[in-house]
Amino acid sequence: MLKRLFNFTKRQTVIVAGTLIVLMAMVISLQSLLSQGHKRALAEQSLTSATLAYAVEDSVIRSMQAAVGALETLAANVLHRPPHTLNTLKDRLLRGLPQLRSVDFVALEKATQCTQRVSNMDTLFLTPQQGRFWGDPINRAELSYWPICVPYRLQGEIVGYVIGSVNLNYYKSLFQSLSSSHREASLYLFTGETILGEEGALTEQRRAQIMARSWGEVRDQNEKGAYLDSYRATSFYPLVISLRSYDQDALENWRNDAQVVRTIFAALALALLLMLGMYLVFKHKRDKVQGDNHLLSMAIRSAANAIFITDPKGHIEWVNEAFTNLTGYSQKEVHGRTPRVLNSGVHEQPFFQDLWRSISQGLSWRNELVNRHKNGQLITVEQTITPILDNKGRVSYFIAVHEDITTRKEAEQQVLYMAQHDDLTGLANRRYFEQCLEECVAKRQYGSIVLMFIDLDRFKEINDTLGHDAGDVLLKRVAKKLRGVMPDEALLSRLGGDEFAVFLHPAGNEAQIHYLAQSIVNAIAQPFEYKNTSFSVSCSVGVAMTGVEAVDVSSLLRQADLAMYRAKHSGKNTYRFFDESMDESMQHRVATQRYLEQALSDSEQLQVYFQPQIDSRDGALYGAEVLVRWCRQGQWISPGEFIPIAEDSGQIIELGRWIMEAALRQLADWRARHVHIGKLSLNFSAVQLSNSDVAMELIEALKRHAIPASEVTVEFTETTLMVRSAQLERNLNLLREHAIAIAIDDFGTGYCSLSYLRELQAHYLKIDQSFIRGIGNNDSDDCIVAATIAMAKGLHMEVVAEGVETEAQTSYLTHLGCQYLQGFGFAAPMSAANLEAWLAQTKTPSERKALESSDADLAD
Repeated sequence: MLKRLFNFTKRQTVIVAGTLIVLMAMVISLQSLLSQGHKRALAEQSLTSATLAYAVEDSVIRSMQAAVGALETLAANVLHRPPHTLNTLKDRLLRGLPQLRSVDFVALEKATQCTQRVSNMDTLFLTPQQGRFWGDPINRAELSYWPICVPYRLQGEIVGYVIGSVNLNYYKSLFQSLSSSHREASLYLFTGETILGEEGALTEQRRAQIMARSWGEVRDQNEKGAYLDSYRATSFYPLVISLRSYDQDALENWRNDAQVVRTIFAALALALLLMLGMYLVFKHKRDKVQGDNHLLSMAIRSAANAIFITDPKGHIEWVNEAFTNLTGYSQKEVHGRTPRVLNSGVHEQPFFQDLWRSISQGLSWRNELVNRHKNGQLITVEQTITPILDNKGRVSYFIAVHEDITTRKEAEQQVLYMAQHDDLTGLANRRYFEQCLEECVAKRQYGSIVLMFIDLDRFKEINDTLGHDAGDVLLKRVAKKLRGVMPDEALLSRLGGDEFAVFLHPAGNEAQIHYLAQSIVNAIAQPFEYKNTSFSVSCSVGVAMTGVEAVDVSSLLRQADLAMYRAKHSGKNTYRFFDESMDESMQHRVATQRYLEQALSDSEQLQVYFQPQIDSRDGALYGAEVLVRWCRQGQWISPGEFIPIAEDSGQIIELGRWIMEAALRQLADWRARHVHIGKLSLNFSAVQLSNSDVAMELIEALKRHAIPASEVTVEFTETTLMVRSAQLERNLNLLREHAIAIAIDDFGTGYCSLSYLRELQAHYLKIDQSFIRGIGNNDSDDCIVAATIAMAKGLHMEVVAEGVETEAQTSYLTHLGCQYLQGFGFAAPMSAANLEAWLAQTKTPSERKALESSDADLAD
């Protein structure tokens, strides 16, 4: 492994292996040496402890024997010496024997049989009882008074005792003197009780050992650590001496010596490894230096990047194979020539002057460069030129490395194009369009700038009806048509969805802009074919034009947007230029939207009105159309003003929900009071039918108010049917399933397919009032009305005529068989209270008009 890692020779491998073997031998020797030292230290501990135990035993026995001998001598003189002499002898004896605490003479007749005191006594004793002789078992509390009793005789009879009290402090001091050698001494009775030293009696196991052998040693451990306990049982007295020494104290010198040995070994091993490492490093560097030239040569020759080397004057001396593959030139063809052979002519002279200035100063140069292949093809490379300096700091060679980035540059261009253009149409996207617009404005050039917003009309209807594939085809063709009418300086963009934008700078005069806007409208209006079917769309164009030196981008965008909305509200398929009134109109629109939101929260501003529908056959009330009126701060706001805003903002869903609930609540009240109104017609907008569950909400409201489905009719305009969305179909199916009548409002003004009208199974057709007004004045309107009534009869549908105001209109419609009439000729929209009064007063048209004066100005 080492040989493969460091590329060792056989000799070097032997050196490394030998060094490792020496290190291993040193480690083994060290371990053996330390182990032997450890054993010697423990053996020395054992020998020293045994010797000290013997010495302590000898000291205790000799002190006891000396005390007994002195007491026996004193006892022999008790009867032969006067008392003062005995006291002198006693004092001399106590001074010479520190192991005795006191000496007393007790006559036999004065001896105490028993006492509860255990201290040194000044009373006389009778014959000593149990516990006063060696070997007698006694309690620990009695050890503080340990007597030695020696009798004295007269004519062979014991007449008294000399009692010596052993001084245990003497032996305690003797044992404490051993603490300097880190040993603990204890004195036990042979029976196991402790006299001095460690708390607790000898264990049964230790007593068994003493019984088997009167001296020895035991190794054990406690909370302080491992220890050696050397013991000796005295032969003259029933005493056991124990001497304890801890291993940590015995091994202290060994540990210090071991640390010194380890340090020396570590230093030797480190020195050996350091020498080996230095050897390997020097060997590696030498091998590296020897192989660098070969490795560098092979690396340059086999490099994927093109490399060539020149002299200080720029003459090519060497090229690798990649250079030949990249440029088409071989080593032979370029040797001695300068890199000008690759010049493409794309770069100007200052570019190369900067290059030579950098490398002549010994600096590296890196940049993108366009070269020319031998066959004339342009190549984009990323070139790095590095000067090679000699020992004196002068340039001796230049090494140039070329990386072919042609493919990468093409990919970058593709990514940049995709980031700036719409995937579907290939036009500039919104971000790139706004970026270009901001850059143009930032330059503050002179001239006019024009911004056009183009929004397709009815695109959502086609997208929902024919599918997204058809919508994509339409957007592509619209983009193609727009390109066909755009001037070269225009930037055309698809902002998203069906919105396009045009940015012109410098722009022409106003007449040219009018012409361009009209050209856009005309181009979009041309029919397009999709799957053998022809379709037409239109567009609404908003134009904002101003001087570029004073323009604000956000204002310009807003102005074009406002102009586009003005074109849309002007009937679509047209264009409008921005003017200041549009700003006011938009502010009014925003304010109206905000006020309507407040009105929906405060329903007192909103009221439901009812316009009667009359049966033409007998003049009786057939039903009423539900309308909404809004009074804000005492001012009535026309439905024609706020309803379109509500539809655009989506507020129509909440507003429609409020109207439906208020109307049904009123109808339930009329039913409870037996006021017959007939059918109520509720208007549903295209937004409600396509974006909410309005049909289910109606069904639940009817159940909540206990109103039969036969008493309501749902009206929606003909243009609603052009949006064939899934939600619309669900709502219509629910209405049919629950037998709720359907009326087509404003019939004749939209683009409803007659086949779809037949499939819809509607119950009523409401002729738009624009045709009713023309009756008697316009033959075309007469024909349209007659044809509509005839068609409705053929489809088994009933007809409601809106906007009937004159007797002539009433007569004509009745003659054609129009069943129901609605308009100011009978009654204007009115409140619920006025409708009840209107019903109560009269049933003839002429008399009913008297109640309409208060509501006439609120006509639909």
